[in-house]
Amino acid sequence: MHRASVAWRYEQGRWVVELSLPASEPVEAHEEDAFEALCVVRDLVEPLGWRIGVAGARIDVWPSGMARDQGGGLTAYRTTAEGGVVDVFAPVDPASVTTIAEQRARNG
Repeated sequence: MHRASVAWRYEQGRWVVELSLPASEPVEAHEEDAFEALCVVRDLVEPLGWRIGVAGARIDVWPSGMARDQGGGLTAYRTTAEGGVVDVFAPVDPASVTTIAEQRARNG
């Protein structure tokens, strides 16, 4: 397992998510909401074997339209019976996350 850091910010009307990888240039995406920017970054790094250990990358997490429009995509819902709201960027064990393709197939 390798350590990387993820940062997010609102800049000039768009959400920016930046993933800093060891021995590599940062990977960055600018989108309408933070969750979508995270998805774009994941699309770029997952083919290289990277999984980002944040709650927003779990298979049972997906934001509602309202969470994206009004909350910037910073929170999302657990789509399991337990339900609940999670912080998209809350750290989780990378072994508990999935690919964006699998997550979209289940939720999107």
